[in-house]
This record gives sequence, C-alpha cells and structure tokens, in this order.
Amino acid sequence: MADKADWVVDGFQFGTEKDAELAKNEQQRIERLEERLDYDNQDMVNAVYHKAINNRVFRTPVGYAFLKRLQRILLENPISDDVPANIPVYGVYSMRESANPTVERVQASRKPVKQETKQEFFSRRTSILVNIILVFLLAAMFAISTIGSVPTVFNYETTLQNRYAEWEQQLSEREQVIREKEKELLGTD
Repeated sequence: MADKADWVVDGFQFGTEKDAELAKNEQQRIERLEERLDYDNQDMVNAVYHKAINNRVFRTPVGYAFLKRLQRILLENPISDDVPANIPVYGVYSMRESANPTVERVQASRKPVKQETKQEFFSRRTSILVNIILVFLLAAMFAISTIGSVPTVFNYETTLQNRYAEWEQQLSEREQVIREKEKELLGTD
C-alpha cells in the first residue's frame, strides 16, 4: 500500500491512490502540451482549450487548474467577442451523509420512495365550485319535478287521478247537457 505522501500531485493531495495516478497522468499530458503550445497564438490556445473541454480530457484539479490558466489567457486577449466556454466540473464534492461506505451502498441500493408528484386535474377550489353548482342543479330538478304538470315518478299517481277526475267531470257535464236537450226535444213534441 502506498503512503499518502505519494498521493500528492502538483500541490493537491488526493484521497486515493487511483485519483493520484490519474492526476499524474494529466500532469504529464499538460507538460507535453505546454512544450508544443505557443501562448502567443490565441487561435492555438483557443483550439486546445475547447478540444480539452469537449473531449473531457481533464478530470482532476490538476487538469482544471491548467484549463483555468488557458481560460484566463483567452479572457485577457480575446480573439473575438466570444467568451470562452465555462469549465464543466464532472465530480461531486458535496459532503456524504455518513462516513461509512457500506451504509452508503445500502442506501443507494434501496429503491427511492415515490413521492406523489401528480398534477391534479382540477384544483380544490374548482372542485368545490363544481360540486356547489351540481347541488344547485339537483335542487332545481326536484323543484321542477314537484311543481310541474307533467307526470313524473314523484307525482304520477296524483296527476293521473286528477286527469281522470277531470275527464269524469267533463263527461258528467256533457251527459247532463245531453239529457236536458233530450227533455226539451221530448217535452215539446
């Protein structure tokens, strides 16, 4: 096992031997680039900067420091009105919830609890308003059915009885008129 002193590259102390090895490789790439790179040629600096960002050549602080230096050069001596692209950082530097990697693996393997993120079709206020309107319409239907003259389920029996009573009364009146006419005709002859 290597000593933590071996994990220092260009003033950065890394947490693992693998990260330190990656930084050493990046430092060697930077040294080779600097041998060939003409800092006075802005087009060349711009090309190297954009190619390194687009190809994700650098992933450690050593590489990011080199990219930052190229970015400063491009900002100090701009070729055109274009501002150099920002340097994307792909690592996560937030604090861990626990220092125990086993606990983190168990937590990561758990399925996250689905939280309800449904969007409601109607808001609560709209739903209440619709319900009030429906209750009003229901009351209006009952009122119309009890007051109206058309027979309904609620008043069909009384409506039919009233109708038959009315017909019977009309028939009785006609019968009376006919009897009176018969008496007149028979009484005068």
